Amino acid sequence: MKTAIPTTGTKRTMNAIARASALEDSPVDPGKLFLPEAFTPLYYTPAYGALTPEQRRRYNQLHALYFNEQILYFETALGTRILESLRRQAWPDRMADGLRRFQEEERQHSAMFRRLNQRCAPELYTGRDFYFVQVPKLWTAASNWAVARPRLFPLFLWLMLVQEERSLYYSRGILRHRESIEPNFVQAHRLHLADEMGHVRWDEELLDALWQRSRPVLRRANAKLFAWMLGEFFSTPKRAQLRVVDELVRGFPELREWRPEMRRQVLALSANDEYRTSLYSREIVPRTFARFDATPELRALKICGYLPRGPRGPQLEVVR
Repeated sequence: MKTAIPTTGTKRTMNAIARASALEDSPVDPGKLFLPEAFTPLYYTPAYGALTPEQRRRYNQLHALYFNEQILYFETALGTRILESLRRQAWPDRMADGLRRFQEEERQHSAMFRRLNQRCAPELYTGRDFYFVQVPKLWTAASNWAVARPRLFPLFLWLMLVQEERSLYYSRGILRHRESIEPNFVQAHRLHLADEMGHVRWDEELLDALWQRSRPVLRRANAKLFAWMLGEFFSTPKRAQLRVVDELVRGFPELREWRPEMRRQVLALSANDEYRTSLYSREIVPRTFARFDATPELRALKICGYLPRGPRGPQLEVVR
């Protein structure tokens, strides 16, 4: 499965930096949604219909801050660490240069979403990057150790691919609904989309370089661990999404008596097919699922939203 090599010229990168800096001059509009409503978990619950328009908007904004935290955590705790580890190894010049540019763009994305959250909610993000995402120290230490060994744990390349392709879908959705979305969020995701298309291709290139060269027993173990991680941390609402609900209630004390029910309904989404397919499907991550089809270790596993197709899977198409 060969993929086209992305090109990221210095001029394009500098233009992206300049456009990102221009966000600083535009005040955030608190009267706008930050995400399309269907990108938030509570939207799929009966409780959402009982909220006032003001409460819905605030919940949407809080979930968008959490969504930015997800991107920030993913790109700092996973993406840049893996790329740093890979850069310490010997690669052809073209790959070495691509890894360097890939890592630098991930750092730029992190800085952009960090600053956007700080501007939207300085009371939550002064002196810290994360408010809703709270990762136990033991898990942080274990994941740091694992991502520093991508040849032993190539599953993280699968995780990068599925999450970055999913972010393409979300960014495109935000741009489609740009008339109702806060302009700073539209611009941030426009810039993110421009780079993520290249990152998806690089993820595939790295998988081609590392996955098939791993021993079969290692691939099988990584596939099972990947499926578990995707289900445990990236597929069902859990701790962070409950903190979003709690923060909404703090801003609207009249919702206090409804807090347990809202939390219950959010947790119940783990069995809601409509919600689960809003996270991962062939429409959302077509390239990833096509690769699952062609990867025996993964097509045999139960992964959120995925059902195998054909003996070898459909041919990959160019990312547009």
